[in-house]
Amino acid sequence: MKKQQQYTTFVSLCGIAVFGAGLYQSAALFADPQSLWNTILYCVVMVALLSLCHMLPIYITADKTMEISFVPVVACIVTKGVALSIVLYVISSMLVFLHDPQKRKYYSPWLRSPLKELFNVSNVLVANWIGGSVYNLIAVDANGSVFSWHVVIGAVAFSFIAIFGNLVFFILYYKLGDEGRFFALLRDNIGGIIPNILATVPLGLMIGYLLMQENAYLWIILFMGPLLLARYSFKVYLDSHMILLRTVASLVEAIEAKDPYTHGHSQRVAYISTEICKAMKCSRSFTDQVKMAALLHDTGKIGVEDAVLRKPGPLTTEEYDIIKQHPVVGRRIIESINLSNVVNDAVLYHHHRYDAAGYPEEGPAPGELPLSAAILAVADTYDAIISDRPYRAGLTKERAREILLEVSGSQLNPEVVKTFLAIEPNLRPEDADKFLLYTV
Repeated sequence: MKKQQQYTTFVSLCGIAVFGAGLYQSAALFADPQSLWNTILYCVVMVALLSLCHMLPIYITADKTMEISFVPVVACIVTKGVALSIVLYVISSMLVFLHDPQKRKYYSPWLRSPLKELFNVSNVLVANWIGGSVYNLIAVDANGSVFSWHVVIGAVAFSFIAIFGNLVFFILYYKLGDEGRFFALLRDNIGGIIPNILATVPLGLMIGYLLMQENAYLWIILFMGPLLLARYSFKVYLDSHMILLRTVASLVEAIEAKDPYTHGHSQRVAYISTEICKAMKCSRSFTDQVKMAALLHDTGKIGVEDAVLRKPGPLTTEEYDIIKQHPVVGRRIIESINLSNVVNDAVLYHHHRYDAAGYPEEGPAPGELPLSAAILAVADTYDAIISDRPYRAGLTKERAREILLEVSGSQLNPEVVKTFLAIEPNLRPEDADKFLLYTV
């Protein structure tokens, strides 16, 4: 915690210094009396655009937003310079009011948590200053043209450095608090950089071009209309996605409330499954679906009686037959959520062995178990072995690895087992809740 405080103080001081330098350097823009009112009007319009963009982020996925305020920042840089863009960014951040859905009120981040907001804004300012310095080196021969190669390449370089730098600064904060692994967090979040660059640079250059035309501000208003409409469409889609995530969270909570011995089991299995997918170089879409399946894989236990689920001794044949139905019941429960076949198959077949034994009995032929189910089976088996159960204490990780090797090729997919054993020493399933905090 002390390291985090020192870090936030340092970054905040750097941000204040960058703002001061921006004020000093941009003062020259207001020195000419003939262009003073045009400059003031320009600043008012850009602050309004920045404030609007701060309050209306565009969501790329449920957990990642496109920093749409970079659009007017890029426009300001290519028309008036880096220094003024920094000053206007700070002013606009002070005019932002966000909506609190719980209290149903709007609030100012600066009034609610001034030190946190100072750190957040300082992160952006420092990253923008570094990226802006590179832009000035590249675009030195722009000759006043927004679409010259010098400006375009400089804008791309600025966006990449600013967005990447901002991401690194935030991840360092979590790393210093021992709240996650630096490179793992960087790897999981770096995918948002390219969409940000592809979106911000062309839009920023277009707005910069419009600012240099007659009736510039009218054109900008017309230009922002489709952008806000696109944002609204994204929001409608992701609101429905958030409802899905809340449904999944509720199901997981219901399962864990029913069987306290498996508290955190679904989260740990989701974490392990995700790491296996990454090690096997699976696509991001497939990985996300496997993670969803891992969170839902024990949903069917909702229909199992507590006396059976919490029984401290060996199960009878009849009781075991009841337990064996939970993948089928779980698959039936999640049907109404309209998930993909990757999720459905993983939930249904995560106890169907690689050699086609296990349950449910009807399923894929030997060696044809869906990859999603095979990955989930390895993660589920490993966590079940090392976790406490009503009838036994958890075994050691060393013994768990031995057991996985023993059943590789029969119960479990040997390729998945091999991949898992290669990464297992570096896994921290006990931190699965932190992993899900950053990635779900």
